[in-house]
Amino acid sequence: MPHHPEDDWTRPMPRPRGSGGRSAGRRPEDSWQDGPEDGYEGSEHHAGLGGPGYDGFDDRTRELPAGRRATAADYGYAEDEFADEQWVEREYAGELAGRDRHPEHRPPGRPGGPGGPAGPGGRPPRRRTRKRYALRRTLAILLLLVLAYVGSMIWAVASIWNSIERVDAAPTNSARPAAGSGSNFLLVGTDSREDLTRAERNDLVTGHAEGSRADTIMLLHLPDSGTPTLVSIPRDSYVDIPGIGANKINAAYASGGPKLLVDTVEQATDLRIDGYLEIGFGGFVHVVSTVGGVRMCLDEPVQDDKTRLDLPAGCQVLEGAEALNYVRMRYGDPRGDLGRVERQREFLAALTHEMATPSTVLVPWRLHDVGTATGSAMTLGEDTSMWETVQMARGMRSISNGDGQSVTVPVADANYQTNAGSSVLWDEAKAAELFEALRTGDPLSIEP
Repeated sequence: MPHHPEDDWTRPMPRPRGSGGRSAGRRPEDSWQDGPEDGYEGSEHHAGLGGPGYDGFDDRTRELPAGRRATAADYGYAEDEFADEQWVEREYAGELAGRDRHPEHRPPGRPGGPGGPAGPGGRPPRRRTRKRYALRRTLAILLLLVLAYVGSMIWAVASIWNSIERVDAAPTNSARPAAGSGSNFLLVGTDSREDLTRAERNDLVTGHAEGSRADTIMLLHLPDSGTPTLVSIPRDSYVDIPGIGANKINAAYASGGPKLLVDTVEQATDLRIDGYLEIGFGGFVHVVSTVGGVRMCLDEPVQDDKTRLDLPAGCQVLEGAEALNYVRMRYGDPRGDLGRVERQREFLAALTHEMATPSTVLVPWRLHDVGTATGSAMTLGEDTSMWETVQMARGMRSISNGDGQSVTVPVADANYQTNAGSSVLWDEAKAAELFEALRTGDPLSIEP
């Protein structure tokens, strides 16, 4: 067990200054064991005080009362006798080496010890180290969360893109219009019933006609700068169809599919189509159901005997058969096809708004569910890129927020009688003015 002289209360007090002999000038840190030459070794010295060689210093061990430390008064000295003495704390090499290896064993205030600065080779204070480790752990966790979120968003977008079907919609006509200002995309809703069962056709009141026709035709124009424009083209528009002649425009899709429809729209508008998007009856109903329906506010009640549609006035959520027949109905609308294209634009804008909410776009699994449901219901042109598809979505979102314009091709006669039956005849001068403004990027001069 190590010996600490400075902690031993049995240690004799040092001789007072001024005593004669060789003991004069001794300091408290001097060892209390004197050699034989000092005359303190021998039984005659320890036998009693006052013998030969006694110099007035009593180095006998005195017994103190239990329970308190020794004081100068216990040895017959004044309390301030040794006030000017300086005691030096010493540590044995073995203990010092052992203590220095563990900063918590060092005396307070010493370098590397508790409350003291870090000495050479010593570790920094533990409290600061713990804070630094906690900060690093927090940053590492945040980084992992960000990487996981980005990865899940990439997964959702990739799943959506891979769920979309493709179709060749590029016309083969060598006389296609030249590219103008901005970009133009053709949005088509067909009356295809191929993905509907007989029971679903009965529930949706779609009829059982085979094949598919263009039930909705819209032209989305995205300018190089400014707000987008959505142009409705009535499906009964009487135009010239390449290779067929004058007929209703939806006959182009029925006769030659997307390629002939794109070619017909380009020749009629003199606008080059940059992308193509198509959706059928079943896909439309599925998309509306995925977002939980679309909220529409009706100024007047809507009734249609043919589709058995009966909607009261006011705001309500439409889905399923009600949503589909609301955008298809024309016999119960006094304005016929013109009233229908307006409802289609309004409903499409509201649907886009529902799909583009932050709770859908920013939540990976929600984006995946809604996006794949929409993607599986859509068909894109083979030459329509992902970036162009994103541009279409952004343009529709702007229109749904009221930042774009929605118009219908100017009409001269909504009930123009032709060999194809009642058709819609465009106002050639105003229609040409509209398409020229889109092609050159000039402001529109027609009313929505």
